[in-house]
This record gives sequence, C-alpha cells and structure tokens, in this order.
Amino acid sequence: MKKITLILLFLSLSLFAEKIQKVKEVEKTQKPEKTEKTQKPEKMVLKTIKNEFIIVNNDKGNLTFVNKKYHRKNVVLYLFGSTCSFCQKKVPAIKKLMKHKNVQIIGIHSHKNIGDKALKAYAKKVGFTFDILSFKNDIKMLNFLRDIGVWLGGIPFTILVDEDGNVFEVDISNIDEELE
Repeated sequence: MKKITLILLFLSLSLFAEKIQKVKEVEKTQKPEKTEKTQKPEKMVLKTIKNEFIIVNNDKGNLTFVNKKYHRKNVVLYLFGSTCSFCQKKVPAIKKLMKHKNVQIIGIHSHKNIGDKALKAYAKKVGFTFDILSFKNDIKMLNFLRDIGVWLGGIPFTILVDEDGNVFEVDISNIDEELE
C-alpha cells in the first residue's frame, strides 16, 4: 500500500512540474499588459455598513486612502467574524485601539455574510464605532489582501497600513509598538 501511495505521489509531482514548465513557457511568449511605469493604480470604492464610501488606491501593493479621515494616517484593517470565538477574545484589544489617537480602524467581516443590518447590530452590541465594510466590499478587499500575500484566510487578523501605504501583518497585542 505504501509503495502505491509513493508511486501516485511521484506521478502527481511529475505532472505538477510539467504544468509549471508549460506555464513558464507560455509566460515567456506573452507580452506584458503594461510596464510598471505606465500602470495606473487600481481604485477601489468600498461601501461601509453606514452607506458611506471609502476610496482606496492600490498602487503596486501599497494602499493609499483618498478620504480625509484615512489619508496619510495609520489604518488598521481588522478582519473578524461576528460568531468567531477567537475574535470575541480580541474585542477588548480592538476597543483599546479605538482610543489610540494615531490610528483609524476599518473592520472587515470575513467570516460569512450576515447582512449589513445584523452587522450593525453586532457592532453596536460590542461597542465598535469604526467603519465596517459591507459584505460585497469585504470581498474586494479580502481578495486584494490575499493577492498580495498578506492574508491567507484566518481570523481574527490585523493588518496595518502605515502613513505611506505600506501594508504589514501585525499582532494586535503588539500594535502600540508598531504605531510608534
């Protein structure tokens, strides 16, 4: 049985290596869409559960916020789920962070779609006063964070976007150190 498993594993790896080689060959023949110098930043318009909009430019993996509230400020993206028990344990740390004068928080509910009304009720219940993205807009931001390799899907998760738009994964318990 072990020999069969090893043979199947070897065959799978061989096929995978062949596919990677074919992809590399195709990539060599394709022209790039735009050069780095001419490529414009991607603009994301994100709606919050309060029906407000946050405008974000994605420029080669850096995020710049257009809105005055967030522009050139430290922004913490807090990825959470309203029914996630680990997320509930982080609520006191997030509430402490809400009082920090050098930071703005944007909540991203990344567990499952509970609808804006239920999300508003949850935010009120736990005392979150920061902006929280509505579900469809969560998906845009989550896909971006996944694409640049910052987030792999776990929650709770905190990301710091510094004043210059650099994106970092941060541990919520050490965030005061990151902001100084």
